[in-house]
This record gives sequence, structure tokens and C-alpha cells, in this order.
Amino acid sequence: MTTNRRRLRRSFVLGAAFAALSTSFLATAATAQARPVTVHLTKQPLGKALEALARQSGTDILFTPAAVAGMTAPALNGTMLPHAAVERLIAGTRLTVRRDSNGALLVAATVAPPQTVASASGPDDTGPAETADVVVTGYASSLTTALAQKRKATNVIDVVKAEDIGKFPAQNIAEALQRVPGVSIVRDRGEGVFVRIRGLGANFQVVTLNDRSVAVNENVRDSGQSGRQFRFDTLPSELMSAVEVIKSPRASLDEGGIGGIVNLRTFRPLDLKKPVLALSATASSPRLADAVDPRLSGMASWASPDGKFGALIAGVYDERTTRQDRITGVGWADGKIDTDGNGSLDSATILIPTAIRPTLERENRDRIGINGAVQWKPDDRFELNVDGLWSRLNVAYDELTYSAADGSNLPRGIVPGTAVIENGVLTGATTTASTTQIGRETSVLQYKNWLVGTNAKWQAGGWTIAADGSIGQAYSNTPQPIYRTRLLGTVGTTTFDFGKAGDRLPNVTLLNADLSNPSLLPGRRIEYRVNDSKDRERAAKLDVTRDLTGVVSALHAGVKYQKRTRAYDRRDINFTSGITGKYFDAGYFVPFPVDDFLHGAKGDLPTSWAIPDPAKFLAAATGKEALLAAPLARGDLRNSYAIGEEIVAGYGMADFAFPLGGIAVRGDIGVRYARTHQTSSGYADDGKVALPASYDKTYDNFLPSLNLVAEVSPDLQMRFAASKVITRPSLADLAPRLTINSSPTVLTAVGGNPELKPFEAWQYDGTIEWYFAPGSALVGGVFYKDITTFVFQQTRDFVLDGQTYRLTAPKNGGDAYVAGIEIAYQQLFKMLPAPFDGLGAQANYTHTKTGGTYALATGGTFRDALVDVAKDSFNLTAFYEKDRIGARVSYSWRGNVLRDVGGAGLAANNDSAFGSLDFDMSYKVTPNVTFVVQGINMAGGVQWQYVRDNQFAGYTDYGRTLTVGVRAKF
Repeated sequence: MTTNRRRLRRSFVLGAAFAALSTSFLATAATAQARPVTVHLTKQPLGKALEALARQSGTDILFTPAAVAGMTAPALNGTMLPHAAVERLIAGTRLTVRRDSNGALLVAATVAPPQTVASASGPDDTGPAETADVVVTGYASSLTTALAQKRKATNVIDVVKAEDIGKFPAQNIAEALQRVPGVSIVRDRGEGVFVRIRGLGANFQVVTLNDRSVAVNENVRDSGQSGRQFRFDTLPSELMSAVEVIKSPRASLDEGGIGGIVNLRTFRPLDLKKPVLALSATASSPRLADAVDPRLSGMASWASPDGKFGALIAGVYDERTTRQDRITGVGWADGKIDTDGNGSLDSATILIPTAIRPTLERENRDRIGINGAVQWKPDDRFELNVDGLWSRLNVAYDELTYSAADGSNLPRGIVPGTAVIENGVLTGATTTASTTQIGRETSVLQYKNWLVGTNAKWQAGGWTIAADGSIGQAYSNTPQPIYRTRLLGTVGTTTFDFGKAGDRLPNVTLLNADLSNPSLLPGRRIEYRVNDSKDRERAAKLDVTRDLTGVVSALHAGVKYQKRTRAYDRRDINFTSGITGKYFDAGYFVPFPVDDFLHGAKGDLPTSWAIPDPAKFLAAATGKEALLAAPLARGDLRNSYAIGEEIVAGYGMADFAFPLGGIAVRGDIGVRYARTHQTSSGYADDGKVALPASYDKTYDNFLPSLNLVAEVSPDLQMRFAASKVITRPSLADLAPRLTINSSPTVLTAVGGNPELKPFEAWQYDGTIEWYFAPGSALVGGVFYKDITTFVFQQTRDFVLDGQTYRLTAPKNGGDAYVAGIEIAYQQLFKMLPAPFDGLGAQANYTHTKTGGTYALATGGTFRDALVDVAKDSFNLTAFYEKDRIGARVSYSWRGNVLRDVGGAGLAANNDSAFGSLDFDMSYKVTPNVTFVVQGINMAGGVQWQYVRDNQFAGYTDYGRTLTVGVRAKF
């Protein structure tokens, strides 16, 4: 209780200090400017709206009838600066507004030079002091329109926009988002898969598609499960028109993201305003995989001449060949060793390496994505949308591995006098009778995802009623079972020498054995697994808005029903008959497939070994049919579960605008209520049999929110946001499950906890935003999240069938906090003389500090940083666009990420800092055809892992990727 009060006091002090600093700064910056006025405008032709605004504000507004012909202005109510009111009326048009020297506001169409397209970026591109229109195209145009959307919002958001189909500024949606302030990504096989916002892990984000709840694909490759984390590699980026990162919620938005909400938007035909045919074809070459992969995309969109009906179809097909050179499975343990061979443990308690697994991973991926949309808008009062998205990702996986520096013979078995102990760590030794396992894993994984939805919106007499319904499913499975072929035996005397993470790989030498000898090791077993996960989402919502005049400009209310079901099923069988203890000749093996494994990495260890042929080993196994026909085993039942979740939510919210001391203030205030009923079903093991078990839990959350924007001047505004937010526990963590690992030497297990409570937090945001030039801004902000309860992984001893396992399971911790700063800069250098006026830059930096109270398995608590949080991250981008040429270079970096602070022991490996250098170059051959060249990870960055004092715990190199292609639009 005391700690929570201290956290709250700290947050209020932080907010007050920021507000005082901001007010002082803004008061200085806010020099002579127009006074805010109260505006009451209905939806009407734009020309009439501008005339009415001129009368209500007493400001001269000049325009030509031709410039506004055929345009409709939205309803506008509230207190604001006249310039800001004009900006909102012309938002989304190709009009700009600037202030003349005599104080009049001039509204004019942007004129594009030959072979350029003027940006439809909205009003926020130009401040009142501008004396000339500025035209931006291409990447600069997408940045400008995204900045305009950020500026207009009442809450804290960032936006990434695509110029067109096939032109999202990255090969992957997650990779595009890493340019956003406070966002970093988690890579798998060199591709962005998960997103972190403000340092918080992917489980703290909510992902929606066109504002709809989406189903989530699960990890079926191994025992680790993602839970609620959306896999961005399942959806092609070409199908997306924009992605919004929402950092402070409104009451109308879905609850569940302490980190934030990521909303993906697909293309819709009437938004494109005219018929479009766009095509893209590229070929990529990953350096390590030594392959050429095609990527094809296309979109056809049609809109009727009167703009009342439109239809769109878009599709993507791509292939991707990946290779990763890794050292994984690195284990460490605390203990004592026998240094002189007399049988007694004579060392102090030290950190001992137990195993490493050099691993070559290869994948062949193919992905299809299809998006369709139909829009009907018979008049300005009614609109109907029906859209759907379907994607399928196939992954053919082949993993080759062996274990070395095996710790099964420790703490004894060390050759006397060979142990090297440095700062409490056994960094090197020679061991006798070491055991090695050679393995090969093959599988085909499949991820399918679809979502179909419809919404209708009706407006009349100041009322807006919107209804939306959707159904979606994410199915992840193994259409071809996972097979792991294992050989295990002793290899005699082995020496090892471990270095620090980031310096070099471990040195490992087998003194009496050759891993390339097929007859070196006897067979152990073939592991068989089939795995599937089906996640279904159904949702319906109704929203009502009433436009008003006065301080309160609009009232909103809505309800939503959401039902989610997750079924996870897994079966494991070990084929041992005909395999265990048997030696196989060279006919059962194939050559090592590459000659440059771990090339360029410092360290000396075997880089090739005998590779079993899975088909021949499987044919040699006997008794398979009987095992496959047998009922599910206890372990299969313990591994499988089902989660049901029903959420009923409702909200009320008010938009407001009023003057305050010469400053126009706008924003929203509201509260959201959510009632969650959760059912966790699975099997509990009593030590003899797995018995069905089911747990029900219901909880309620009241989630107030406030967003304030102070428009101090047309160029300068500040924000403050406060809200209560939640993140529901991972679906995998809620399951009553128990997974036993397959290691022959280290006995570990993973479990769930159906009694987990959701993460809860109060969060506060404050920003200062200076829009100092068209398409340019300097933004600084602070954030603070006061988490009242969180979930962490706790490890304890667990006995099953007479064996003691180290069981890792989730548990609710105490209070915690996340605090940080964000700085973002973006500028188009249009003021420079030609040809340098095509230059632009982006930069952002985020610093996050965390702390939390953890519970010890032995009782008591301790304080430490939160796991899965990147303390620092930054992004730098320089770009150039002029006439036919476009070029962009980006560097994205995030700092160390802790996976263990004492809860999960040494089983968790922390991620070292990592950066990626990417580039994009294009040349416009004709106004319709553009050639492109792209590069990913061109500096050859590798990922390292560590435990404790930077001790080596893992290494991953996925290499560079170069892409060339052509885009066309007609």
C-alpha cells in the first residue's frame, strides 16, 4: 500500500513538473496570435462552410469557387483558432491554408509540377506563417500525412502510411513500425514478428484490424507459446494502407493494452477515389541462404463515377528462404566442482556451463494474402462496408544441431588442474566421458488467418449511429508432423573455453571423436509431434454519437460483445524400438549442406557433423503403428488445453473544446467498463493419471480516460493524458497445463496458472509538439505507468513420477512501474536550394526505466527491473526524393532486454543490444513504373544473448538480404 501511494505521488509530481515546464515554455513561445472562437457548423458544401466560418470568427477567408467545387465539409463544433478550424474543414483534400500578411486566411489548391502527385496530406502540413505552398510526394508524402493524423488526434498516437499497394516502407509491417518513436521489434529468422511499445513486450499490445478484434496465431514449432501476441509475419504488408500505434487510449477503444494498441488498416475503394490498377514484382536474395525469392502483389480498385459504390481486390504471393547460424541451448547452473579429481567438491559456489547447441536452421516459406472490400455510400448520410482478409503461411523447417560442453558429467569429471575459474565463473576445463547428442528436426508448419466484417454508419440531424460485426479465426498446425531424429552417446575427453557475449563464440574441442563419423553415436529415438491451435474471435459493437454545440462538442456511447476461444492440442510420441542403442552406417546419413557455418564468427568449435536422413531412420523404427493408434498419453493431455473468454464492454465519452487564457483546449473524457468471464479447461496430473480440470473466473474493470490537447499556437501544442489500463494474462499462462521437456540431462517443466489476475495500471502521458515547418515536427514526451499487479515466471522444484523437475510457472507479482521519455524529430528540407530540397530526416529516441516487486519461491519478495523491457531504443532515417530518384537509409537499435531477474533462474537468456541498417532506393522510369532496390541488415548485425555478467548464452546470425524489383500503377 505504501509503495503504491509512493508510486502515485511520484506520478503526480512528474506530471506537475512536466506541466509547469511546458506551460513556462509555451507561454514564452505563444506570441501575438489570433484568439480562439466558438464555431458551430453543420455538414455542408465546403464553400458555404468557409463562408459561415468567416462570419462566426470575424476573419477574412479567401478562396475561389473552383478550388472548393464538389467538396463537402464535415460538421464542426467547439472553440478553436480560426486557422485550426479551416484546417479541419479541408482535411483530406488537396487544399492548403496560409495566413496572409494582413491576417486573412488564403485557401488554395496545391499545384503539382509535371510528373509529380500532390500530397493529399490534409491541413496540418502548413503552419500560418508559410508564404508558399509546399508539394511533397512519395515517402515524404506518407510521412506528412501520417504527421497530420497525429497532430489532429486528441490522444497520443503515431502513424505509418503506405503510399500505395506494394509500397509500404518495409518488407514487413513490424519492420515499418520500428521507425515509430518508442517501438522496437522482436525478430525471428531475420524477420520482424512481434512489436514492443515503450519497452514493454508484445504481450502488452492489442492488435486490431480496421478497429476490429483479430484472432492470433500460436507458436506450434516448439514448446514455447506466444499466447496473445500477434504474429506480424502472417500478414503481408502490401495489403495494409496504414498502421496506427495508439499510446494513450480513448474510452471508445478496446481495452487490454498497457503498452498500446496497434491498429492495421487495409485499402478501401472509395478512399482511393478513382479506379486503380497497381502491380509490384520483386526478387530478394538472402546472403546466407544463397537463394532468390519472388514476391508478387497487385490491387485492382474500382469506384463508380458518382463516388457512391466501389469494390477492391488485392493479393500477395511471396516466397522466402531463410538460414540462421546459431548457438542455442546454452545452459548455466550454480554449484561446486571437483578441481583436483579426489571426489570432493572443493570449489566455492560458482557459475558452471552445462551445454551449448550449435544449430543450423533453414526454412522455406511461402505466403498468400488476399484482401477484398466493397463500399456503398448512396448519400452523405449512409455508408456500408463489407471487407475480408485471408492469409496463409507455410513454413518447411529443417534444423541441424549437436550438443557440446555437456554438463551431465559435472561437477565431477574434470581433469585435475584444467579448471579455469574467473570471477566466480567456470570459463574453461577439460572433461572426461562427455556426452553428445546429434539431432535433426524436420517439419511443415502452417498458419492461416482470416477475418470477415461488415459495418454500417448512418448520420442525420447531428446523430451518428455505427454498427460493426466481425468473425475471424487463426489456425496454426503441423500438416506434416514434427520429427526429431536423435543420436546420443559418449565422445570421450572434451575441452571447452567460454568467452563473453559479443566477443567470441565458445571454443570446444572433442579430443577423441569426430562428429562427422556416422558410426560415432548410437541412435537414441525419433520424437514425433503433431500440434495445432485454433483461435476464434467473434465481436459485435454499436456506437452512437451526438454532435452538440458549446463546450461539449460531442457525446459518444457504445457497447461491445466479444467472444474468444482458444483450443491448443498436442501429441508427442517417442519411437525407440529399432533405434535406441543401434549404430547406423553411412547410408543413413547425408552430407552437411553448407561449408560456411558460423563463418566470420570468432571461436573454434566443430562446424560440420553427421546429418541423419529422417526418412531412413523413420523406416528403421519399429512399432510405430501401434504407438500412433494408442490413446492419448498423460503427457499429451497435460500439454493440451482450451480457453474461453467472453467480454461485455460499454463506454461513455465526451469530446470538448474551450478557450483557456488565450489557448484553445480540446480533448475527450470518458470511462469504459469491461466484464470478463474466463474458462480454463485442461488436465491436472495427480501423479498417476491426468484428470479433466476446469476453472472459471469473472472479473470487472472500470477504465477511465482523459486526453487533453492545448493548441498554444498554430505551430505548437501540448498534450496530457491519464487513464487506467489493463492487459489480460497470456492465454498460454492461463491454461491448466504441464509440459515436460525432452532433455536427457536437465529435468525442467513449464506450467500454467488459471488463477492469474490481469495486469492493471494507471498511466500518464505528456508531450510538447512543435510543427515548425510543412511535414516537419519536433516532439518530446514523458510517460509513466503505475502497475498495481503484474505477472512473472517463477521457478521451483516439482516432483512427478519420482523425478524432481525445475518447474517454471506464471505468478502474480506486486506493484511495478514503467517510466520513460520519448524524443522524435522529422523534417523535410524544402528550404534548401535544388537539388538538396529533396532531403529529409527522421530520428527518435526512447528511454525506459522499470521496477517491480517479485515473490520468491522460498518466501519473501525482492525488487528488480521488469523482464522483457528494452531500456533504450533509437531510430535514424535519412532520405532523398527528387524528380525520378528516391533513396532512404535507416538504422534501428534497441538495447539489452532482460529475460530473467531471479524468477526464472538461469534458464532464461537475456538479449544483448542489437541494431539493423536498412536501405531503399528507387528510380522512376516513367510516371507509372518505378524500379526499386532494398537491403536489410546490410551491416551484418548478429544477435547475442547473455546471462548475469555478460556470460555467453546464445548467438544468431541471419545475414543480409538484398531485394530488387519493379512497381507499376495505372
